Amino acid sequence: MGTILLFASFFILLFLGAPIAIALGGSAFLYVLLFTNISPIIVAQQIYASVNTFTLLAVPFFVMAGVLMEYGGISRRVISFSKSLVGHFTGGLALVVVVASVFFAAMTGSGVAACAAVGGIMVPEMIKAGYDKDFACALQGTAGIFGPLIPPSIVMVIYATIANESVSTMLMAGVGPGVLQAALVAIVAVLICRKHGYKGEGSFRIKNVLLGFKESFWALLSPAIILGGIYSGVFTPTEAAGVSCFYSIIVGLFIYKEMDFPMLMAALSKSLKSAAGIMFIVGASGAFSWVITREHIAKLAASMFLNMTDNKYLFLLAAAVIILIAGCFIDSIPIVTILTPILVPVAMQYGVSLVHLGGLMVTGTCIGLITPPMGLNLFMGAQLGNRPVHMVIKKIIPFITVTVIGMLLVMFIPGIVTYLPTLLK
Repeated sequence: MGTILLFASFFILLFLGAPIAIALGGSAFLYVLLFTNISPIIVAQQIYASVNTFTLLAVPFFVMAGVLMEYGGISRRVISFSKSLVGHFTGGLALVVVVASVFFAAMTGSGVAACAAVGGIMVPEMIKAGYDKDFACALQGTAGIFGPLIPPSIVMVIYATIANESVSTMLMAGVGPGVLQAALVAIVAVLICRKHGYKGEGSFRIKNVLLGFKESFWALLSPAIILGGIYSGVFTPTEAAGVSCFYSIIVGLFIYKEMDFPMLMAALSKSLKSAAGIMFIVGASGAFSWVITREHIAKLAASMFLNMTDNKYLFLLAAAVIILIAGCFIDSIPIVTILTPILVPVAMQYGVSLVHLGGLMVTGTCIGLITPPMGLNLFMGAQLGNRPVHMVIKKIIPFITVTVIGMLLVMFIPGIVTYLPTLLK
């Protein structure tokens, strides 16, 4: 009965419009109040304990770094460099969206940030060049989903913390799925552009590539510093996030000089609000997870799956379906914080690598960013082009289809996730 109340109250609060953190914490509070003799103060204690972790300091720092890069003029330079690389191909501007989004994902770790930063420039430019408005919005929304996969990924940091996995291992685990999804999206975009006759711009010149690289050098150096520092052992992932913030301030203020002190304060204010929201969700999910543990939901789920099948791929398929359905209604971070405590013990029973499970989970939650009715990137893409969401949905269906295919490849070929982490150990 307690389990039913927990999930029923969660979904009722969610569909009444309550913030996800309130829905998580509120349902845990109701459970404690009605089904235990424990003081409700335990909910606040669990919220505090969940965020009182050194590793999770990486989350607000990476959020802050992403906003600082957005304000510091990095987006325009990354897009310019991407144009010099792929702008001359068929559907050149569409490829620029994909490539620039990959670069920006490698600097911010956020899907919505990548979508907004690149799309603010590219969607109007694609429309001006004659591309279909809804296609431009759909492509940009889809290209933003690489953010939570390609390191430094905020969602991967949270998964690693909950699943008790190495953060550096999980960050590298996202590279394979991220590159795979980017390649699949690029192929579909080119096929659509070829069908509609969208040509490239200019011709490929080494001189332009070198000039673009020189202009964007300091921007592209950011992921190299972050990942190079982590895997060389110079600093931890949490320290790397702090270094990324400091580096972004230096580049924006003193190298590109596109950010002044008032803009710096605005960027810090915006990032603190975003980070506070994320950490509140993580804390509330800790209280929710405490109830899940108390009710032995993970053990019950493991028993249910094992009674149904002993095939680990059927378990992974069932988990993928659950994640995709959840992604239609909930953002990436809440999905990971809610489902990880349930799925990890089950995966261990099946002998599934927790690194593989994490790669699959984050891949699925990324697709949720573009699935109706509540995909954040879907709405962001439509907003960038000032288009009705229902019109953009028609154009985003091919991209949803191909990214689901990518998820299935990640599921059945674990090496896509695990190869790089194993190589770097």
